[in-house]
Parts: sequence; C-alpha cells; structure tokens
Amino acid sequence: MSLVVPILITLILLVGIVWACSIFTNAIEWLGHRLQLSQGAVGSVLAAVGTALPETLVPVVALVGGHFAAALNPAMGVAIRQQAADIGVGAILGAPFLLSTLAMCLAGVAVFYGAWRGKRSWKLHLDEGLFKRDLSYFFLAYVLVFAATMIQSQVVKWTLAVLLLCFYGLYVYRTLKMEHVPDAEFDLEPLTLAPRSKEPPTWLIGLQTLMGLLGILILAHLFVEQIKHLSAMLQFSSLVLSLIIAPIATELPEKYNSIVWILKKKDNLALGNITGAMVFQSCIPTAIGLSFTPWVLDFHGQLSVLLCFASAGVIFLSVMYRRDLSPGVLLVGGVFYLIFLVHNVMEIVHR
Repeated sequence: MSLVVPILITLILLVGIVWACSIFTNAIEWLGHRLQLSQGAVGSVLAAVGTALPETLVPVVALVGGHFAAALNPAMGVAIRQQAADIGVGAILGAPFLLSTLAMCLAGVAVFYGAWRGKRSWKLHLDEGLFKRDLSYFFLAYVLVFAATMIQSQVVKWTLAVLLLCFYGLYVYRTLKMEHVPDAEFDLEPLTLAPRSKEPPTWLIGLQTLMGLLGILILAHLFVEQIKHLSAMLQFSSLVLSLIIAPIATELPEKYNSIVWILKKKDNLALGNITGAMVFQSCIPTAIGLSFTPWVLDFHGQLSVLLCFASAGVIFLSVMYRRDLSPGVLLVGGVFYLIFLVHNVMEIVHR
C-alpha cells in the first residue's frame, strides 16, 4: 500500500493541531485576563493542563481500555494487560521526558530565532519564583514516581497515587493563590471569535477555549492513531511508538504554544506552559499508571527518568545559582534527548 495517503493525512492532522492550538492559546490568554491571573499562573495551570490532556489520553485509553478488554477476553487477558501496560507506561514516562528535554530545547531555539529576526531580545524574562516552584514540585513528585518502582505492595502504590493527586491539587491552589499581577502584562490580541471587540463577553471566551481544547483533544487522538498506522506499515517497534513517537505527537500543543509565546516575548507563559505540564504529567497520568499497572520499569524507562532529572536539574541549577536562564542552557535538553534517541535507535537496529 502506498505511503502517500497516510503521510498526507498525518500532515493534515498536524496542521489541524497547530490551528486548534492557536485558537486555544488566544482564548486562554483572554481567560487569564478575565480571571486577573499572571502569565505564569495562566501558563503553569490553565494552558498546561489544557494542552497536557492529549498526551494524558494515550495512557488512559491504553490502560483502562486494556483492563476492560482483558476482562472480556480472559484467555488473552495477561497478554492484553501487558501490551496495555507497555504502551501506557511508555506514554506516561515519555511526556515529562520530552517536556524537560526536547520542549525546553525548542524553546531555546525559538529564543535564538526570535532574537536573530529582531522580534525579541536574547534574554529570557522569567518570574524566577514561579519557575523554581514549578520545578521543585516536579522533582518532589518524580522522586515518588521513581521510588514507587522499587515498592512491591500494590496497596502502597495506590496510596502513592492518591498522594500524587492531592499533591497536584496543592500545587494548583498555591499557584493560583500566589500569582497576582496587572492585566497589562498580557498585551492581548483580539479574540479570534470577536476580532473587533476590545472586551469580548466571558461566554464567548469560554466557548473559544472549549473549541480549541476539543480540537486539540480530538485531532491529537486521531494523529496518534495515524502514527500507529504508519509505524505498523513501516514496521517500527512498539518501543519507538510508546516512548518516542506517541509522546512527540501528543506534546505538539505545548511545543507550539511555547514557541508562539516566546516569539511574542511572553516568556512566563511559554516556559510556565512547559514546567506546569511537567508537574501535571508527573502527578495525574502517573497516578493512573500506579493504579492500573504493576509500575515496574525496565532499563529504558529508568533511563528516561534519569535523563529527565538531569535535564531539568541543569535548568533548575542555572536559575538557582545564576539567577538567570539563558537560551543556551535550554538547548542542553536537546543533548539529553539525543542520548535517549540514539540509544533506542541503536537497540532497534541490533535486534
């Protein structure tokens, strides 16, 4: 079968995701303006949760769907659950890994590109407190994630899952409660659904937010299914799909949103979108993984966790001790991503 049609469909879906992201980012800025939140709070909570939903769908569909499929087919139950666990755990670990490495790297590239084109300065303008708080919450949650792999008791893992949900609730509460800045920080563009209105009604802002979010969810899901189809046609292994391809596809909203915001000099929105999604991904999908899988990581899973820690750690230390974050430091995330990618490609080649 020709690859032309599947590739064309994939590209159309990609364009659709980018369009839905542009609708969503425009609406979410207006929503933050109406709620009198800062760029950091909007990026870390509202935008991060909204754009993190597509990649969250992958493990949810895989694990919950696999659980019911195994119940309907007891003879193949063990194999079905194992396949679902492989895809689900890979997607859960792949999301924060890509955010801390590739997404940060692309943010750095966007700064260099914007400065080169004269659209912004080379310096990143960040709320250091919010940025360090996001990464601190991420590190605490991800330590629990890694520690859970060494625990055999499923009851303890279920308890940790509940703790992660509560931990994320605390993070959201503190972020929204502590962030208050003037509305002028947003420098808003007209709402897409009301281009001539200087103060569009709240219901219209909500409608556009919902339209963008549904567009991202539906198109990202279709995009992942199309990637699965292509990987089967090209005979890619499930390892590539679960740890690399699916997370890249579903992380497109965060990457695109952050690049757009960086080019508009809205650095708190851009990086808050990434770090807020990292906190979300280390808590909510992981709680699902702890509930529906044995949560035992092989070498590939452990490597992704360690590289994720390393990449986020370099960025955190730069902000902590230099009280600054240069775009060059963000590019380091690309190095950690390449290490993981080369390792997996080499293993596939040698199989």
